[in-house]
Amino acid sequence: MRMYRAAAVTIAALALTIVPACKETSTGPGAVTCVATDPVCPSGTLALGFTGATGAPTIVPAGGAGTSIAVSTTSYVVAGTTSATTYGYWLLVTNDVLTSWGVLTVTGTVYGAEIPLFCGAQRIYFTFTGAGGRSYYVFDMNRTGCTGHAAFRVQLTWTSNPSSDLDLHLLRPTTGVMFSGTDCYFGNCKAENTSNLGLEWGATGAAGNPVLDVDDTEGYGPENIYLASGAESGQYRIIIDNWDGTVGEIATVRIYLDDVERARYTSLPLDYASNREYWEVAKVNILTGAISVVGTYTSSAPVTLGAPPAWAPIAK
Repeated sequence: MRMYRAAAVTIAALALTIVPACKETSTGPGAVTCVATDPVCPSGTLALGFTGATGAPTIVPAGGAGTSIAVSTTSYVVAGTTSATTYGYWLLVTNDVLTSWGVLTVTGTVYGAEIPLFCGAQRIYFTFTGAGGRSYYVFDMNRTGCTGHAAFRVQLTWTSNPSSDLDLHLLRPTTGVMFSGTDCYFGNCKAENTSNLGLEWGATGAAGNPVLDVDDTEGYGPENIYLASGAESGQYRIIIDNWDGTVGEIATVRIYLDDVERARYTSLPLDYASNREYWEVAKVNILTGAISVVGTYTSSAPVTLGAPPAWAPIAK
């Protein structure tokens, strides 16, 4: 169980980065466009299935998953075996753009991750590197049962420590207070909580209610909150909590509007002793598309309108 600390010191961010200009467009038919902070830019010539030179890590999806998959869920859990000895990456491409990515953890010979999906067709790449070079496994994914783009999504990843647990929070415009019914976080809006534990933003019903469909409690992320439709007027606040207190963890946050990445930010090393337990990243007006950098760090949960945070000890 984690007790939340009460000291309140705020310092300005020094390491914020917005999505830079295009790093490269890979070669071949279906060439993929990437940006400078993406870990890998896959070649457009890669065929479906496995590609790798002799000696490159093997990649074998569990259960012979194949190269064409359709699901109706908002995320997809992947697993399989590999000869790689270090973690790899999953890469998700939509419309020939590397739209999101995350880490494939490796335990023994088994890799795994949970991947947030976009609506409709997308292509997913698994990639590992070893002494024999880089290998890929490529497959097509179709998320069905959805219509159009999500109005908003925010995704959190980190790559420093596989045992870290960072948490993503989305606060409701005007009234948002952390660890309350106006804060979408692991305690009240995970996808499996179909009633969202009373979370009801905007009009009655699902529209306007954000969903935390991927919550990573041990790994490198991602954590993913999306709002399909029904956004309210005003600014939603995005806050990161270094929940387990890992010292030096560095977080990356990506903000999407209509499933297009609009901003990307990277934190300073998170550390309670340095007054960096919480990182308030940005404020987003979903209806107007305006994104305002906040970039402040505190040792206690940020507050709104001078009100004290209404939290209690929380266990996962």
